[in-house]
Formats: sequence, structure tokens, C-alpha cells
Amino acid sequence: MKRMREEDIPAFVQEVAATGCHICAVGPAHYAMGDTDVPRGKRRGLYKKLQEIDARYGNRDHLRNKIASHLRSIGRYVDAPSVEAEPWAIFPSSEHYIDDEAPDVPAVTAYDEAHISTYAALLVAEVEGADWVDVARVILKIDSEREPERAHRAWASHLARARRLAHFRRQTTESQPTADRRQAE
Repeated sequence: MKRMREEDIPAFVQEVAATGCHICAVGPAHYAMGDTDVPRGKRRGLYKKLQEIDARYGNRDHLRNKIASHLRSIGRYVDAPSVEAEPWAIFPSSEHYIDDEAPDVPAVTAYDEAHISTYAALLVAEVEGADWVDVARVILKIDSEREPERAHRAWASHLARARRLAHFRRQTTESQPTADRRQAE
């Protein structure tokens, strides 16, 4: 699959804007394209032009932050709340080092206990629909631009572990008699 090059960002933005489609940065690390001002009858032609531009430049996901930065530099941006203001980002972060992969054993480990707030934040982020890239950066403290494979592996592994521990806790609580369950809560 073709990948867009960083030096093509200005030309890409100019071509998209020339179609009549809005393109702007949203916050510091995202951008959006929209057609709300394009009359309904002309949208099909617009979509065809955008598909041609997309095919010419290729995949650009790896340049999302750089495209957003370029758009901000030319005044095409909308401020958005910082990711750090999201509910999942306000959990206290673990003072312990985050391994590249969470434990994959049936029992709760010392690592799990040390990272319980990390697991909680990951579960909340999942419910909120947060982008894994932001979650890896804010919660796991791994830069997904510099280490995308490591960041994704750590995020996926720790989220899976968080789900497993939440499920384990639910099973343990549900299997206790009612009086014991009240004491456990």
C-alpha cells in the first residue's frame, strides 16, 4: 500500500481545499475533512475527487500529527479540549515502569496490583471510545509516533489484561454467597 510522504503534506492539503471540501486541524493532533457547505448535488463529484487524491497520495495515518501541525501553521484549525482533560486521563498514573506486555497468567500478580489504576484508566478510555494512540501516550507513557508497534502491543496487552481482571473480579464476586459478597464490596 502506498504511503504518503511528509513533504507531500502541503500539496495534499492544497488539493483537498481546492475541491471545496473543508480540511482543518482539530486540537493539536487530529484533523478532519468535511463537506457540509457543498451542495448535495455536487457531493458525488466531490467524493470522486477526494478518492482520486487519496489514491494519489496513499495512506496518511502515520502523518496525522504532522498534517494537523501543518494545518495549524496555515490557520486552518479548530481548538479542541486537550486529551489530558478526558475522564480516562485523570487517573493517577502508575509510578512503576510499564512493561511492553502485561502478564498473561490466570492469577493476579504483583505487577497487576501495582498497575491497577492503569487498568482502570484503560477500561474507562475504552468505554469513552478514546483513540489507542492517545491512550498509549497519556496512560502508558509510550510515544506511538516513535514506537508504533511497541505502543500498540503494550496498549492491546494491558487492555486485554484489564478486561480479564475485571471479568475475574466479577466472577469471584458472583460466586460468593450474598453475605460474603456484601463484605467484599
